[in-house]
Amino acid sequence: MNLIQLTDHAYHLKGGSNAGLIVHDGRAILVDTGLDKDTAKKILRHIDALKVKLTAVVITHAHADHFGGAATIRARSGVPIYAPALEAAVVENPILEPLYLFSGALPPAELTHKFTLAEACNVDALLEPGEALIAGVPVEVLPAPGHAPNQVMIAGGGACFVSDAVFAPDILEKHGIPFMVDLDAWLATLAALPQLDGRYAAFAPGHGASVSSIAPWAGVNVERLREIQTAVESALADTDVPGQIVSRAATTLGLTITNPVTYWLTQTAVFACLTSLQRAGKIRPLVEGNSLRWRRS
Repeated sequence: MNLIQLTDHAYHLKGGSNAGLIVHDGRAILVDTGLDKDTAKKILRHIDALKVKLTAVVITHAHADHFGGAATIRARSGVPIYAPALEAAVVENPILEPLYLFSGALPPAELTHKFTLAEACNVDALLEPGEALIAGVPVEVLPAPGHAPNQVMIAGGGACFVSDAVFAPDILEKHGIPFMVDLDAWLATLAALPQLDGRYAAFAPGHGASVSSIAPWAGVNVERLREIQTAVESALADTDVPGQIVSRAATTLGLTITNPVTYWLTQTAVFACLTSLQRAGKIRPLVEGNSLRWRRS
């Protein structure tokens, strides 16, 4: 994990899943903790090298790659953990992540590795949108639902840590269908992002390098989500079976699904599109022959 200075008071900790630091008067808030205890140890070494005192950890959303190191950091530093309410429930009960990926049933072995089942960590305080003073460090909590239901971005020190509210174009290309739980909420989040340009000197994502302007990425993400939405709607013209809708949408978008985990992640994103279409009054679910179908209204 590499430490990159963004501003006089903000740093990006770049790895497979990024973290961030907001520094104020010798105190530091950590934004996300990476995947696991090894990542957490690297983060703590960087904080020691900066000669600042870690005073709190803020979790942007409860996906294992963003909070998997929280328990280690809490145990080693004793600092409080902050998270939005719904995300906090998953941080404290991480089995909820693979549970919702597997329709609420006990998850199979493929969903019980560290990428989808993190170590549990107590959350000491809940985050609410707006300006806040967390352990002596001024920040702003910005709602960013869509990729996760209660995801937030954290701004401070002249930088905005956007987490997974937006993805770099190369990340979008790599994943094809990015994970989401609420398509409509994500589109609303992306529509608001360009208004942040000029307020912050740097925008640091959860994956990839930081940028000085977030509007271009927001536009690319909206375009990609619309493509996914169209692919799902087009699939409905040929099939009304959920599994086949997932398969046809993925094929249309050039995605090759090679393992069960990728399938379940893709399925969740496609189901988010189905919910969006139902909200728009375009489709409805029904059961025929003991099989669930999605039919045009």
